[in-house]
Amino acid sequence: MKTIWRNTITTWFIGLAACIVIGLVLGQLLGVLLLYVLGSLYWQLYQLYQFHNWLRHSGRAAPPESGGIWGEVFDSVYRLQKKQRKSKRRMRQALTRIESSTTALKEGVIMADHQGNLEWWNNSAAHFLGLQRPVDRGQVITNIVRNPDFFRYFSQKRFGEPLVIKSPAKDGVYLEIQTTLYDKNDHLIFVRDVTRLHLLEQMRKDFVANASHELKTPLTVIKGYLETLELFKDSLPASMQKGIVNMSEQSERMEQLIEDLLLLSRLESDDKREENQWYKVTDLINAITKVTNLILTDKHKVTLDIPSDARLYGSYKELYSAFSNLVVNAVKYSPDGGDILIKWENNEFNGVFSVKDNGIGIEPRYIPRLTERFFRVDKGRGSKTGGTGLGLAIVKHVLLHHDAKLQIRSQPGFGSTFSCHFPAHRTRTDTIPAITSNNSETPST
Repeated sequence: MKTIWRNTITTWFIGLAACIVIGLVLGQLLGVLLLYVLGSLYWQLYQLYQFHNWLRHSGRAAPPESGGIWGEVFDSVYRLQKKQRKSKRRMRQALTRIESSTTALKEGVIMADHQGNLEWWNNSAAHFLGLQRPVDRGQVITNIVRNPDFFRYFSQKRFGEPLVIKSPAKDGVYLEIQTTLYDKNDHLIFVRDVTRLHLLEQMRKDFVANASHELKTPLTVIKGYLETLELFKDSLPASMQKGIVNMSEQSERMEQLIEDLLLLSRLESDDKREENQWYKVTDLINAITKVTNLILTDKHKVTLDIPSDARLYGSYKELYSAFSNLVVNAVKYSPDGGDILIKWENNEFNGVFSVKDNGIGIEPRYIPRLTERFFRVDKGRGSKTGGTGLGLAIVKHVLLHHDAKLQIRSQPGFGSTFSCHFPAHRTRTDTIPAITSNNSETPST
């Protein structure tokens, strides 16, 4: 490139020198120089015109013939064009392969912009949701998928957990929707057919509910006979007395297990739920502590930090069940006594109910599984504490019904803190009397 520039400049100066000589011989130096400059300018403009015309109309044609620096410019641009065409071809092939592979997926894939306007989807997504090309392109997805749960999920960006809804286009089909944000908050939506899993889950729920109901009747009969035997226990041999005591204890434990299973079934099915109302948090906690006082020892110290003006909107029975499970767990897993702090905090974003103890604690690796049914860190701990293994599962489902989340912090040997975080529209701090069970009130937002 430098050589071409040197040759071009050298040629120009040689021409300039020749013009000077000719101008001196003819006695018209300025005229000859003017003609040379104008000729040079015309040549450059002509080459520029050729270059512009070639770029606009050449397509893939070779550049026009030229020499010097313009010839190098033409050749360099032509090489860049060829390289760019190769890159475009490779990108087009890659995009075609990606589109072909996503089209072949059984799972639906949808791309939408940050406002939810549909940009692209594969055939499976069209099959599951009834999307049509090109009519639905550019439409807001919540206008196409008219489902209240999906509208809340998408508009409130609840993308932490997948959503299961009925297919709007296929009867009897259940879909799991998982959304990921990318780039400038654009949406990548995956749609999966989970009909079989949904039916299996429904069968499990029905089985647990039906089995629990069926077990309740024979257990009642067994408990009745055991209570009768206890009246004559003193007249029986010592070995039989011990057996009757053990059977009574285990029947009580089984009855509690069945009650917890039935409660879980009701929470999962959303049937016959109590109407939500405003309640004083102190009323809830006082009712719970009256019951837990029966299992407290002299070594336990329970401290309440509940503002009298704290209000919570929800189902009394469900909230009572969740809070009492947390308080009872704190007592049971502090076997040697200890301090238990029951606290409520309010701010402009949420309300937090927490139960803190300084008991045995939990290893961090077990914390994600604590809300699973029947999960125990220590398999032998249930028989010692009399628990059913369903308490935290109940807490989880109650909080889901109240748009709340459970946070667990624990360290072995230093105790645990279980916190229930309620959204702002379900909490308030004021001196207005709480609504009684005979009235109802919608939560203020």
